[in-house]
Amino acid sequence: MATLYYDLSELFLASGQKFKYYGISRTVMEVGFELAGMDADVRFVIFSPAHGRFFEVSPRLGAASPTGVMDPNVPPEATPKRMRLSFPTRNLLRDILHPGVIWGLRQINLRRWKSVPSGAVREVDLSGQNLVALGRPKIMADYLTALDRAGITPRFFPLLHDMIPLHEFAHPSQSMFSSNFAHDNHTVIAHAAGLLANSDFTKSEIEHFAASGHLPAIPPVTAIPLAHELRVTQEPVVKTPPQAPYVICVGTLTGRKNLECVVDALMHLASQGRPVPHLVLAGARRKRAEQYIDRPEFAALRGKIHMLLNPNQSELRALYQNALALVIPSRMEGWGLPLGEALWLGIPALASSAPALREAGGTLAQYFDPDDPQTLAGYMDALHSDPAHLADVKTRVADGFGQLRSWSDVARDLVQTVTA
Repeated sequence: MATLYYDLSELFLASGQKFKYYGISRTVMEVGFELAGMDADVRFVIFSPAHGRFFEVSPRLGAASPTGVMDPNVPPEATPKRMRLSFPTRNLLRDILHPGVIWGLRQINLRRWKSVPSGAVREVDLSGQNLVALGRPKIMADYLTALDRAGITPRFFPLLHDMIPLHEFAHPSQSMFSSNFAHDNHTVIAHAAGLLANSDFTKSEIEHFAASGHLPAIPPVTAIPLAHELRVTQEPVVKTPPQAPYVICVGTLTGRKNLECVVDALMHLASQGRPVPHLVLAGARRKRAEQYIDRPEFAALRGKIHMLLNPNQSELRALYQNALALVIPSRMEGWGLPLGEALWLGIPALASSAPALREAGGTLAQYFDPDDPQTLAGYMDALHSDPAHLADVKTRVADGFGQLRSWSDVARDLVQTVTA
């Protein structure tokens, strides 16, 4: 088999606590861990903005890694500052200042790179080599631009996680974020020998936006659905769940995550005199979410909503295992890692009817319209108030374990696709 270079730049560039357990970083880690154990010629690389080149690294695995899964084994002091190398539109002042800013950042990053021990990494020429990337398009777009300038052209196989910002871009509510996202995906697709998608739904989205002209012509797209597995890690458990019965939401809690539906469902239970479970919000800090749940009209829920910021993988496992159910009310997703993880652990999952969530949850989750909090309230009430029903749902989920995918399945499918 030809050598496969697997990109760990996502872990190198987003090594701060805010993104350490971000879904895309988790995917890069988990697939990388499995690739490291496969009987295949896989090498691991990171892109250094300071040099405009890729370097081969020897990642730490399992208990040897601070993440409990994998990291690039590069000192955190070497983590570079970054700035976009290309933009979707021209701006006279920015275009004049940009080269100087990039030069200054390069000097900072070269100083940071000095913390990398001698012999810990080696520069690698990826011309004509298979490069597989599962990170964010904006990181890929930056290094593809730099490689173009250096005349280096790998056989590039990116995995795209969703096309959600293009729905805003395709309609009047345009934003700088969606414009940048479209620009980055144009760059990624233009360089791809083949495209990978994290679900059949994302594959259909890529094909739709290419046909509508929002994306360029695309090479063949292969769906490699992500895993349901939540790996056991040896990280310390410091953040613990409440003692009272609770449901859990996991993620960044941005607007499309639709936290409002869950809060409205809890308020409906309170208004009907039904017992109200506690709610655990596990993920990155979002001030907007904090301000929302502190509104006066939600006084009935005071003391029942708990925010646990950036739980590690061991803590997340404990949060799932002690929950009545996972609730994932998103209006749109590309896959749905929390949904799969809850099912992997035998926990009831209440999910919106978004297509990707139906794909991830199959017949094992219960679904509700994301604009129907009363149906969600009924599901939560049944699990909270009827122990026999809760036991029946858990049995049904456990019986369906054979339907679920492991990270080993994902890594195997990836290697087969790229080397085919």
